[in-house]
Amino acid sequence: MTPRPTRVALVTGARRGIGAATVTALAEAGLQVVAAVRSPTSTPGADLTITGDVTDAGDVHRMLAEVADRLGPVDVLVNNAGGFLRPGTTLDTTKEEWEQQLALNLTAPFVMTQAVLPGMIARGWGRIVTIGSVVARAPALGNATAYVAAKAGVVGWTRQLALETAGTGVTANVVNPGTTRTEHLDDYLRDSDRAGADLAASIPMGRLGDPAEVAAAVRYLVGEDAGFTTGISIDVNGGVAMS
Repeated sequence: MTPRPTRVALVTGARRGIGAATVTALAEAGLQVVAAVRSPTSTPGADLTITGDVTDAGDVHRMLAEVADRLGPVDVLVNNAGGFLRPGTTLDTTKEEWEQQLALNLTAPFVMTQAVLPGMIARGWGRIVTIGSVVARAPALGNATAYVAAKAGVVGWTRQLALETAGTGVTANVVNPGTTRTEHLDDYLRDSDRAGADLAASIPMGRLGDPAEVAAAVRYLVGEDAGFTTGISIDVNGGVAMS
């Protein structure tokens, strides 16, 4: 029996939270994992850590060239970089904030995917997972309106991508986390009048999610056994939004 090749996985926004947990999960699954971060840092479990700005197309291509030189082409892409700090309504969100949120949460995954997709199709195998958000299905007051728009866009774009790549060996899926206990959430809570306990009380399971629980869904979607799973959104939200 021919042994399966060791796949190369690239995780963006891998410094902490869901990104760091995903690096750990994929490394434990036997993949060679590249952690993409904005500034130099150590990333436990990563075979390679690269720095750059995922909203900058030039940086994206430079980072991918470094990965190819060191480990080989990217077989698995996890678009995790994203987020927001300031809640904003349609009325008080500036055009600049709107564009920044779309650039980070929607355009960056598109640019990353566009850069690795031709190679995946040529090799007949690839996995693309983008981290969305529960807000794509269940918006709530206190969010950033541009963030909600971007995450809803991720779901629609991923479904389109899944159709475009069906039959090529490449799959495209979304994982939509609910409120998850991360450093990013801690930053948000520090700058708002909400508390973690209040957020947990609004979740049917009565607690916040753990980054490892989100990473477990990613691990399934990028695996060999997920070749017939494409165009879906896996909700990891404690019962806030149900299909």
